[in-house]
Amino acid sequence: MIRFALIAASTLGFFLTAALGNLMVPLLRAFQGRWDEPKARQAPSPKQEAPDAEPERPPQAPTMGGLCLMVGVLAAVGVGWTAACVAQPELLGAESLFSVRLLTALLGALLFGGVGLLEDLARIRNRSVLGLRRYTRLGLEAAAGAVVLVLLGAKGCLAAGITLPGVGYIDLGIAAPLLWEGLLVALAECARIADGMDGIVCGTSFAAMLGLMGVMTLLGWFPLGVLPAALAGSLMAFLLWNFPPAKLRLGSVGSLFLAGMLGCVPLCIGWPDLTLPLALPFWLEGGMVALQILVCKASRGRRQLFRSAPLHRWLELRGQSAEQIFYTFCVIAMLGVALTVQLAKIS
Repeated sequence: MIRFALIAASTLGFFLTAALGNLMVPLLRAFQGRWDEPKARQAPSPKQEAPDAEPERPPQAPTMGGLCLMVGVLAAVGVGWTAACVAQPELLGAESLFSVRLLTALLGALLFGGVGLLEDLARIRNRSVLGLRRYTRLGLEAAAGAVVLVLLGAKGCLAAGITLPGVGYIDLGIAAPLLWEGLLVALAECARIADGMDGIVCGTSFAAMLGLMGVMTLLGWFPLGVLPAALAGSLMAFLLWNFPPAKLRLGSVGSLFLAGMLGCVPLCIGWPDLTLPLALPFWLEGGMVALQILVCKASRGRRQLFRSAPLHRWLELRGQSAEQIFYTFCVIAMLGVALTVQLAKIS
């Protein structure tokens, strides 16, 4: 019956996200029109017009499509978890606190998605591509991570250590919450860097969710698989709207929501170390930018480690098309899933 709940969650996530996308496309295009309206009012006079003026650019696909993911996943998880609890009522009173862990992971992902929503709204309101100020954004992400840690700690579900291959379990003691907080914020920043490459983010997250379901089965957390199952179904539907020419784009809200899911679900089942291989494409994106900044500052701007960063920009400079970059990231994502499964097996 649990398998039926997973199927129901993924199916409902697919259809709800597809339907919400159909409703949101005209709404978000209206937002885009309001954003471009001041530019239209400042039309040049005939004297200022040049005969070789560039043609108008086609309207960009609206952002904030990640709202479809958030709402679709929320509804799909509710239905899937209800079906699982009807089939196995003991899940509600189990010592493993399945319901607490599931709700905490979902809340954490939604909080990170909320930070991304504020970022997108700031871009629209201020007509700036930068969005929120850096320290404001980092503070909000840290607050979202702190809420997750406090809820898990209050119920005694917070992991106190990490498992390393060849070393075994290492008890981190009081440093554990600080490490998990840094992990969540760093992952959110890496996902924000990949914002704009929606196909890459969705494709790699889809592979990660499938792998996470398999890993949760190996570790005995199969009922909580409704979370990655619902998100996997929603991502399949979103890719239909995101297929070129894109009608919806994730925006920061969708990117940070996916990062929150990748970080909070392993943390809530007591295996935060799984996030390291599971989110491998995101770490490569953010890691290249971090190394580029460090080398540039160390050399006072005289040297760059890479021709361009993050990874997808570097691949573009090497002549790879958008399709080739997508396939490259999918291979990296599958490698991360394979490493995650092996880590779960040896632990």
